[in-house]
Amino acid sequence: MDLERRLDARLSAWGLVREEDGRHTPAASKNHTLLCRHRRGRRVLVKVADHQGPSGVVREGEVLTRLTPLTRGGRCPLALPRLFAFDRALGVLAVEWIEPSETLHTYHRRTGRYGVGLARKLGRAVGFLHRVSRERADALGPRAELADEADLLEAFLRPRPEFYARLSLAGIELLSLMQADPGAVTGLHELSKPRAPEEGVLLHGDLKQANLLRLGRRPLHSLVLLDWELAAWGDAARDLGGLVADYSLGALAPERPREVLAPQALRQLMRALVEAYARERGPSFAFDTAFEQRMARWAGASLLFYVYGMTHYEGELSERGRRLVEHAAHMVAEPAGWPGLLWGAA
Repeated sequence: MDLERRLDARLSAWGLVREEDGRHTPAASKNHTLLCRHRRGRRVLVKVADHQGPSGVVREGEVLTRLTPLTRGGRCPLALPRLFAFDRALGVLAVEWIEPSETLHTYHRRTGRYGVGLARKLGRAVGFLHRVSRERADALGPRAELADEADLLEAFLRPRPEFYARLSLAGIELLSLMQADPGAVTGLHELSKPRAPEEGVLLHGDLKQANLLRLGRRPLHSLVLLDWELAAWGDAARDLGGLVADYSLGALAPERPREVLAPQALRQLMRALVEAYARERGPSFAFDTAFEQRMARWAGASLLFYVYGMTHYEGELSERGRRLVEHAAHMVAEPAGWPGLLWGAA
């Protein structure tokens, strides 16, 4: 039986029928995604793994299966997509379609609003994820099952021939720029050093505005963290640095006028986020200078990964990309001054 027939059989067993309504087409994705309707009327988003390589869909299914029970409770600040069904062998994940909603990427650009209330809720959600993954690591399965298998940091530091073979000319130029900067290389090596297992937390791995779903004015669960395909155990500063990098694009090098974010607004937003995060992590967590500098370095690395994506899709290293590389290299090489600029650290 071919994959499509097996998929249809699985959907039928789950009581799902493919929906052809183009008004609700899922956003473009690297995976095969489709919208279905359950016989009871609920819409369900189905993600189908690409079996040509390691499957992020299967990883996401495993994470949601293990993490969901840990988020049950009236005051839990972390909201996940509601798992409808998961077939690990076939590589098919079904989660309930959430509507009405919009991503923070859309919301910010539609309204121009960057309220600290949302930032605090996001900080609490990430703080809860990191805290509970340390406290209940046993419930999340062996760490080796959620190792980082697609680490661009390693590729930047020690590129393998197969990585080089996939690079565009612009990607090769980007890699050459970074490898010619001794301070940036040293900073990336600092990030690549292994940390003690007990320091690790479960990372979302791809925190950005496009993976945060806003549900409107709700007292607690107004944000849902989407797309857990890159979840892995690692340094908590990496998740926070990724968020800082995503928001800092609007202050450092906005792509369009509606994406401009004033530096003061960025600091206010990110300060609310990190303070809420630190409170949710609890007294055993030290939000100290060393952690803040790792955050800044991870923010720089995340900007480099962003520019790498630009070179891949645009086929050139644009002037905007070069400006971002300059900022990113400085963050990675000399992180001490960046916390004060990005989130108003003392």
